Parts: sequence; C-alpha cells; structure tokens
Amino acid sequence: MLKQKQKISARLTPWLSAACLLSGASAAWAEATPFYYGGSVSLNHVSNLYRVSNNPNSDDVATVSLLGGIDQHLGRQRVFADASLQNSRYRSSSNLNNSGYSLKGGLDWSTIERISGTLSGSSSRSLANYNVGGGIAPVFEKNIETNNQIDSVVRLGLVTKFTLEGDVGFNQRRFTLLQYHGLEFDQLHYSLGLNYQPSSDLRLGVAVRRTSTNYPRSTQTSLTPTFASAKYVRNDIDLTTNWNISGKSAIFARLSSGRQTLAEGGNQNFSGLTGQVSWTWQPTARWNITTSASRDTGLQSSLFQLGAVNTNYDQDSITKALQISATYELTSKIFLTGGASISSVDRKQSLLAIPGLDSSSFDKDKSFNLGVRWAYSRGITLGCQAGQNSRDSSTVYSVYTANNFGCYGQLIVN
Repeated sequence: MLKQKQKISARLTPWLSAACLLSGASAAWAEATPFYYGGSVSLNHVSNLYRVSNNPNSDDVATVSLLGGIDQHLGRQRVFADASLQNSRYRSSSNLNNSGYSLKGGLDWSTIERISGTLSGSSSRSLANYNVGGGIAPVFEKNIETNNQIDSVVRLGLVTKFTLEGDVGFNQRRFTLLQYHGLEFDQLHYSLGLNYQPSSDLRLGVAVRRTSTNYPRSTQTSLTPTFASAKYVRNDIDLTTNWNISGKSAIFARLSSGRQTLAEGGNQNFSGLTGQVSWTWQPTARWNITTSASRDTGLQSSLFQLGAVNTNYDQDSITKALQISATYELTSKIFLTGGASISSVDRKQSLLAIPGLDSSSFDKDKSFNLGVRWAYSRGITLGCQAGQNSRDSSTVYSVYTANNFGCYGQLIVN
C-alpha cells in the first residue's frame, strides 16, 4: 500500500542537516535501549539564503538541537516516540532567528487473533522554504511552517497468505506569512486494500484510495483580507509490490490509476497514471545505494514520496522526480555520503498558476551533496557536508543557485 513507503520530507535546508542525522542515530540507539536522549551543534554557511535570482545574500547559521525518545515493547504492543527541539541563530539575518521542533510517535498493537495495526502521529515547526516557485514571488521575512499528521492502519489476517488492510489519515499545513496562506491545506485520506504474500521475499497489494484536500484560503478576495477556498477530491486504485530480490537488493513499486476533480473553486482536474519505484542495493558490505523515481501530483509527492528535491505545494501540478543516495564505509568509523536529485514540475493546470503566465509553466530543481562523518563511538559523531541547490524555471524570479557547507557534532546517551 501507499503508506508503506518511506515518508521523508524533501526539503534540503542546510541548518536542518544535523537534526536529521541525529534522528537517524537515535533510531539505531533505540535498538539497544528503550530510552535515549542527546544533542547536537551545527555551523553552516549558506550562499543564497532567500533563493533569489539576483543579489544573492549569504549568511552563517548556528543550530543547537536536543532530542529524546523511547522505543519500548510492552507484551504484544510497541510504543515509540522521538522529540527534537532546534534553536537557530543567524549571523546577519537576525530576523530569521527561530526555534523549531519535530515530534513523532506511535503505537504498534496486535491482538491474540489476526488483528493488528499502527497508530502514529507527527508534528513539526520550522522556517519555511524561500522561493517555492510556481509563480509565487519570493518573500524576505520570517515565515514559519507547521505540519501535523496522524495516521491509523488496521490489518486483518484472512488466511496465511492474505491480509486485509485499512488506512485512515489526516495531514495539515499552516504558514505564518499572509503571502503563503494560499498554500495551506487540510487533507483527509483513507484506503482499503488486500495484500498477498506468496513468500517471505515477495508481497503484492491492491487498494482503493480516496483523498479529500481543502485549501481553506486558496485565493484572497479582498484587502480585509477575506479568502475563497478550493476543494479537491481524488480517487485512486493502487497496485504495489515489495520484492526482496536477494540479501543485497530490494524493490518497492507502486502504480496508481487515479482521477482528481476540483469540487469547489475552479475547474482544474487531473486524470492519469502515477507511480513510484524505489531500489535499495548493497553491492558490497561497504556500499549502500538507494535510488527512487516517481511521477505524481504535487501534494502526493511532498507527503508520500521519497526523492523530491523540493517540498511541493501544488495540488494538481505533475512532479517527476529522480534521486540517488549512497553511503560508503571507508573504515569501521568513517563513512562517506553523497547524493543527487532532480525534479521537474509541470504547472500547465496548476492551482498556483497566475493569469498571463505561459501555459507551459515549469520548474526544474536540482540538488547535489557530499559529506563525511566520523563515528568516534556509538554515541558520538562528528561530520561535515557540502551541497548545492538550483532551479531552472519559466518564471524569471524563480531561478536561483545556492551553495551550502558546514560541520556538526552530536552526542547520544541513555
């Protein structure tokens, strides 16, 4: 099913790097002890903070992060949670100083019979992306983005090889700047599917999925201001497979046939095929490579898709994305990392389309990154990374290039 995919935010804001790495380390620590806590400090330089096409502005940012969590089995049940707090300070752009957080947790449960499931939720607060594209003019003020999500999955084992699975979830996004209110949404999705597992290495699934998305302030109608809403309804049929080809290679694939209609606020519709293929490959004991390719509408890409270069905010634009990331174990304590990604957004019928813009409006984002980390011990890690983000666009002020580099240190203890 669609929800079995890895849910990763695609944003690449440099000052969040340490927090992401810290969260990954905490998961590994949780395997050995149910309780953990830690912290990290990162220093980063950004060459083009506001992602503008002219007059690039550079700045240095320091981020301090704290986290704690639990991963505990209680009989048949499992409780898990992660909490991360970040505080960022800029050398020159002090107006962007901010505090953020990332919370996620849940419960894996099961009964004596064949019923099991997962209840999970997450919430995050951070500085929003600047220059999101899609014809929206760049802003130069602090803009805080908040995302909330809750999801519930229930599984019923019918016979040995078949499982019936239902999923209900809710997603919400909010911004503090008025210019971004048109990108806020409330999304409800639910699905029902049947999975068939003929062997431990192969799983096949089919599901029907319905998604309702409401943009409560899609269009500003007056200077007061007041807004008009836009509501989308989308129906999909999903075909999925998880295939462990060998101990070194595994593939996840999804093919969806869907139709989306704008129930209120206009007539932008979508109908067609979408999907994703993700491949993890470990050619040797030292290498770990992940590749993902996808085609989907904007919000589906940003919420459920691994590999999009930028967080997508459009409901009905088509996003094609490709990403490859690799880790090489140079020694038992030193790891080299690298990645490249590209996404192409076609906004011929986008909700964000501005009257007068070329009907072939597009954004093409690219990203490259290299890094090295040193695991001094199980709980102490030091590392550095460098990267570049860029965009080519049919809208002049959406074009930009931004470089970043920085180092971090992190400590996790129980």
